[in-house]
Amino acid sequence: ITSFGCHDRANGFLCFGPATFVSVAFILSQFAQQGCSFVGLPSEGQDTNIFDKSTAAYAGIYCWQGVGGQKWLYAYAWEGLGYARQMALASTVMGAVVWCFFLFSSCMRYHPAIWFLLSLILLATTVTQALQFQMFSNDVCSDGGCTLGTSSRVGISACVFWFISAIMTCGIAKEAKDKQSSESEDN
Repeated sequence: ITSFGCHDRANGFLCFGPATFVSVAFILSQFAQQGCSFVGLPSEGQDTNIFDKSTAAYAGIYCWQGVGGQKWLYAYAWEGLGYARQMALASTVMGAVVWCFFLFSSCMRYHPAIWFLLSLILLATTVTQALQFQMFSNDVCSDGGCTLGTSSRVGISACVFWFISAIMTCGIAKEAKDKQSSESEDN
């Protein structure tokens, strides 16, 4: 019995691996973007009080964390922050679109060109996720004193998962094309 016009594994079992990787990448990406510890700011010998409330220990894309662990929203944007926010939004939108396609991949059969397009979108998502690291190119980090925070390490993991899922999705595109060719020969 099929419900809602859903076909039993319309794209085969091949889509489950990349779907899992896309889901993990999307979750990691969101944690990286929403965390307040993307860039570890130097604290020895430098005045890192670039914010209003206290000396900052970490800077995130949307918030920053003080030395005592308090988290604050930015009072103003600092260099590199606007660009990182734009890349975060782009990776969220593209990742959500691809994730939705994978969500329905067991119910709807996609043309091989759709799988190839999804693979290209995943590659673009990998790039936009990586471009969030432009936050390290600011005045505070110019001397190399900044370190990777927890959120940036999660962001690196998200990049890896986005890239692996892009490669795996290329495999689905090839398999779908081969399957379509064999079906057209049978007819």
